[in-house]
Amino acid sequence: MRRITGFHAIEESLKSADELRGRLLIAGSGPRIKAILELAARQAIPISRVAQAELDRLAPENRGVILETEAPETPGGADIDSYLLEAVDREEGLVLLLDHLEDPQNFGAILRSADVFSCDLVVSPKRRAAPLSEAAVRASAGAAAHVPLAIVPNLAEVLRRLKKAGFWCYAAAMDGESLMEAKLPKKLALVVGNEGEGVSKLVREQCDGSLSIPMSGHVDSLNVSAATAIMLYEYRRGRV
Repeated sequence: MRRITGFHAIEESLKSADELRGRLLIAGSGPRIKAILELAARQAIPISRVAQAELDRLAPENRGVILETEAPETPGGADIDSYLLEAVDREEGLVLLLDHLEDPQNFGAILRSADVFSCDLVVSPKRRAAPLSEAAVRASAGAAAHVPLAIVPNLAEVLRRLKKAGFWCYAAAMDGESLMEAKLPKKLALVVGNEGEGVSKLVREQCDGSLSIPMSGHVDSLNVSAATAIMLYEYRRGRV
């Protein structure tokens, strides 16, 4: 059983699902909850009024409403094989690979950017990485319901397959080519790394190059989710 609490996350989950099994638990009131109730009614989702104390016991960070679904706690079943077969004949493509991110807030924020900038696919490893937990879903502001996410055993193997499908693979790195000067390929696979150590050596060895964001302030780095948003924006800006 998976519990979703944020207003955005609940709304997007109810909007995006063709068939959603679960129930809505309500303790609060207000315009946003009213809108959620209307969405739930359209999906024929059972609605239960409960005490606020019960919601707090189930999910302390709720806002007076919880959506419980039968979806697995760690989704990520996008069909990467089908995508790669189709991508061979495409002129453009944008794939984002997450090399062992640990913070669910960063994971969720990156999914939000992936949705905003229309990533075709996001890929994350099964082991030693933040799961798509309730915290990550909430941080995504509902984007987790829309972004194709593949959870895979081996990122390096995915990069090898992406290159065979015509993608150029680049790692985000402090010592990389300036993002503002680079000519980004139409078919780009971008790898962003762990919050502390960046992209691992094994994964970086599979990349065709690396990209960096020019900085002129007093700090020498950006949060990984902020850096990812900038790089995805720059790719889309170049396609306009």
